Formats: sequence, structure tokens, C-alpha cells
Amino acid sequence: MYEASDLRKGLKMEIDGEPYVVVQFEFSKPGKGQALYRCKLKNMVTGTQFDRTYRSGDKFNEANLEEHEMEYLYKEKIDIVS
Repeated sequence: MYEASDLRKGLKMEIDGEPYVVVQFEFSKPGKGQALYRCKLKNMVTGTQFDRTYRSGDKFNEANLEEHEMEYLYKEKIDIVS
């Protein structure tokens, strides 16, 4: 489980059962209140983006993903050969 202070560009997290990646990240600390973390998130399945603001105490789940490094060789008709 991540906390808002763990937010960084490229972090992958789960929101409402969907995997998202942090595209843009901004930290701000107003004079009296809690720290704010403004993020632009991109859905890794549909590609849609939206902005969301988190407070310093907010928590969220990490995305359940497997990453594999692959090499793109060439495209053959409709299939991609790797």
C-alpha cells in the first residue's frame, strides 16, 4: 500500500480496480494546511487521463502488474513479432 508521499512520476497504482500510471506530479505545501499532491493519472487500459489531488494522509493500493522487458522486431501483417 502506498501513501501520498510515495507519489512520483511513473508510479503505477490501482484506483477502483483499474491500473493507472502517474504522468505528472506536483507537490504543494500551503501555509497552514496539509501538504497537497496534485497528479495527472493515465488509465493503462483505456488511455484516458484525469487530474486528482491527494492529501498527505491518503493511501492507495499498488497496481497488480507484471512487467516484462521485450524487444520489438517487426510487424507482420496484423501481428507484432517480438
